[in-house]
Amino acid sequence: MHPNLVDHLTAFCAVVDHGGLTAASRELRRPISSISYSLAQLESHCGFALLGSGPHRSELTERGRALLAEARAVVERARGFTSHAVSLEKGQETRLRVLVDVLLPQADLIRALADFSAEHPQTRIQFFNSSLATLWDDLRDGGIDFALTLAAAIPSDIAARHLGSETLGPVCATGHRLTRLPRPLPMSAFDRERQIYYVGSPRIDMERVGRLFSTDVWTVNDVERIKHMVKAGLGWCFSGTRTFEAEIRRGEVVALTCEDMQFHPVRTVVAAWPAHRRPGPLGRRLIDCLDPARAVAQPGWDAANAANSSGVA
Repeated sequence: MHPNLVDHLTAFCAVVDHGGLTAASRELRRPISSISYSLAQLESHCGFALLGSGPHRSELTERGRALLAEARAVVERARGFTSHAVSLEKGQETRLRVLVDVLLPQADLIRALADFSAEHPQTRIQFFNSSLATLWDDLRDGGIDFALTLAAAIPSDIAARHLGSETLGPVCATGHRLTRLPRPLPMSAFDRERQIYYVGSPRIDMERVGRLFSTDVWTVNDVERIKHMVKAGLGWCFSGTRTFEAEIRRGEVVALTCEDMQFHPVRTVVAAWPAHRRPGPLGRRLIDCLDPARAVAQPGWDAANAANSSGVA
């Protein structure tokens, strides 16, 4: 392989993409003579012409057209390699491991991930579903960078950053018996109606103490399965206001109201981590992307969180 092959391929792609040596020279900030030299060396390496011999030398030959896609792929991989190396040199993480509360609003998370991945395409992210029954202990174990959760209170050894709030409430299928009762519903209306409940581990019987209101309970460890079961009329469940947003809009599911405010708790959305071990630079950037304020820079991050060894920011 030619030792400067990536440089030569970069010049080749730039000439094609920008319409000539002069434009490629401006784009790459290299002298025209350097671009011309790269093309000559690349064609010598291939053993045939890649570009025509016209004054602008931007027209592909048949063989040049056949190799263009591969040339672009090599250049892109080389850029990715350089970006990854720079991240490592700065001490940035190459992988993020995040616990995600099953009740977290997914649309906000997906939006943040789109922004983050555009900035840091080489970072690998691993997500793990969780709920408050195990989340704090899992976070303390040390294998997780941070957690995204809905919390009423934060343990004293956990630091957290406020990211908004979410109101919970009961939902059921449009044809469910509960929808035929006058609202707001009394608490007694839920006593014998099957409640479908998220439980993340077979070692746990019930999670999220205080939100179990039925004598007939099915437990499920998958949120999408819960949504399908609720839509099928198999029971009602607690949900964030946006979890069933599309189903409610389509008329498949109804958000119920209850006389007792235990059925409509407001929870704080937080990013949380052990107080002695804050997230690294890329973890903090992902949390920034999740913040409704959409902080574009990180300098204020330390100041905003330095004193937050417990409670919610």
